[in-house]
Amino acid sequence: MKELLIGLDIGTSSVKAALFGRNGQLLEHSAVPISVYTPHPGWVEQDPGEWWQASARVLRQLMAQNDPARVIAIGLSGQCPGHVLVGSNHLAVGRAIIWQDQRAEKEAKWLAENVPADKARDWIGTVSLGDATCPPARLLWLKDNHPQEWEQALAVIQPKDYIALQLTGVIATDRYSAYCLGNVDTGTYAHDYFDLLGIPVNKMPEMLMPTQVVGNLTSNASDDTGLPKGTPVVIGTIDAYCDNLAGGIASPGRAVDVAGTSEILSLAVLKRVMGQGVFPVSMGEEVTFLCGPTQSGGDTLRWLSECFFPEAVGSIPYEKLEQEAASAPAGSDGLIFLPYLNGERAPLWDAGAKAGFLGLSYQHGRRHFCRAVYESVGYAIRHILEACEEAAGETAAELVICGGGSRSNFWNQLKADILQLPVKPTAVTETGCLGAAILASVGCGIYPDHKYASEKMILFKTILQPEKGTAEVYEQGYQAYRRAYPALKNIFPIGKGRED
Repeated sequence: MKELLIGLDIGTSSVKAALFGRNGQLLEHSAVPISVYTPHPGWVEQDPGEWWQASARVLRQLMAQNDPARVIAIGLSGQCPGHVLVGSNHLAVGRAIIWQDQRAEKEAKWLAENVPADKARDWIGTVSLGDATCPPARLLWLKDNHPQEWEQALAVIQPKDYIALQLTGVIATDRYSAYCLGNVDTGTYAHDYFDLLGIPVNKMPEMLMPTQVVGNLTSNASDDTGLPKGTPVVIGTIDAYCDNLAGGIASPGRAVDVAGTSEILSLAVLKRVMGQGVFPVSMGEEVTFLCGPTQSGGDTLRWLSECFFPEAVGSIPYEKLEQEAASAPAGSDGLIFLPYLNGERAPLWDAGAKAGFLGLSYQHGRRHFCRAVYESVGYAIRHILEACEEAAGETAAELVICGGGSRSNFWNQLKADILQLPVKPTAVTETGCLGAAILASVGCGIYPDHKYASEKMILFKTILQPEKGTAEVYEQGYQAYRRAYPALKNIFPIGKGRED
């Protein structure tokens, strides 16, 4: 009997695959690390060929102890925005630009100055085009700086879409991964918009709904993965959206923190509204949420580890970091960290923002630095949550934490204290994979919609309540954190941020 679902997640640090039962039970999991290349300051790239090799490997590992004939479908999840030039042979032309890359600042400035806000709203449903990570800015950079590769390219697609192409031979994307390029509501591209950009619209892939089957496994892909030829592949969507689905974002009053390499904070809302520095997502009529990504998260801890635990080469000593952080008092004795190590996204959207410690004195040591870094990520997600709440006119009743960061009870408790909300960590940490499997379950007709599938497939761990006595100290710390950026933004060495 076919009763198993596969979620395949093309992440930043690794490619992951997980095998689930219809009830969301995790049966098997596999991960393969991925290299990241930084050839120039602000450039962040990956090799699409490595994505495919890793994808084939994790799928073969899943099938080593399981019957491939029982697999119903594969669902996809992936980092975004990343941009892969694909040639006529369906292979990548050079490396891919991934989401952390900041090289397109000049092009982003041109977009902000030359794309009228009212037209942008009609064409793509947003006016947020002034950030270096913005997809059309990336395309303009590729066209101007790699003209030969640009001309060779048949299409420009996202990381997970490259894997879909290798699995099925079909070039396509989903509506949400095409943000700032296509109209999410209609699934179409505005020709006037692309004429203004000077970009051929025929390089854009077809847009599907995340639950649509993009194609079926080819013979070559079957040989590479160990899965049967003809297995349906569901296109899926952005990893953060998959994480949100696996965090139960369909439930009103719930906020979801996707704690990964960076963190994404979302708030379930009753209707689609626009916000300052955050954006709405509607995945069918039953799922609507406001969303904002921060640049901080697991990558911030990696930097902290490299600075204070250089002996831990090639890995992050999470236990040591937490021990140090836990030995300092709540509020880090007044030490505040701005976690803008690679600029900041929501709600500031300032690629030039810089990190820094504030309030430093002789009393502060390594333990304070460690705790202040952990606390800064909590402040960052509270900042996004408040922007979502203000836009929606609604408040969160609870916070679900999913992703790899949800494994840390210390960090989960700290977030409960900073946000003063009950925290529910998900039982499955690989929520990108689970969200992809949820989409696959809908695409293949096992469940009728996202909400019903989420209710059937999500499990939680023990709820954490805010600790008594933490509200005042974290309110003071958070307000200092909020005042710091507007006060310092004009002295950042690179660029000026927007008004807070």
